[in-house]
Amino acid sequence: SRPDSRKWWQLLLPVVVLLSAFGVDFFWQTDYEKIDLLIKASKEAVIAGDIEQIEAIISPNYCDSFHDSRAQLLSFCSRILSEPLAEKIKELYSKTEILESRADTELEVVVHLRQGSVYAMAGKIVSVKLKLYFSKTADKKWLIESSEVLTVNKQLWGWKKR
Repeated sequence: SRPDSRKWWQLLLPVVVLLSAFGVDFFWQTDYEKIDLLIKASKEAVIAGDIEQIEAIISPNYCDSFHDSRAQLLSFCSRILSEPLAEKIKELYSKTEILESRADTELEVVVHLRQGSVYAMAGKIVSVKLKLYFSKTADKKWLIESSEVLTVNKQLWGWKKR
């Protein structure tokens, strides 16, 4: 067809396609994005000392090599976070692998401890490498199902060593 015979709606077609692409990307989150947001929420919860926010992202079936249950982990978090612990948590490295309804992330962070914190007596900065294990719920929500501390300040570590 000739350029002078185009309809007005034909000019809108590229705009509609472009807006649709951005809309789908904005409203549709991949599993990787959901897990990244979950990790970000967990870091924010630790900084805020918000046990309820931590509880919301932990699976009811949680278990690790030191905590036999979600309740034990939350009790541990309550003790550790009873006073402000961290000012900032900076992510250095993250690698996530997803297989159907399970995922794991190896994560290395630098925790900037709060001035005056009992934990800051040994130094203001702590490097922590950990592995987080996730499970996907029936409503497509990811929750932390287990975790293991791998290193602290580049030294091998484990829950049992505390």
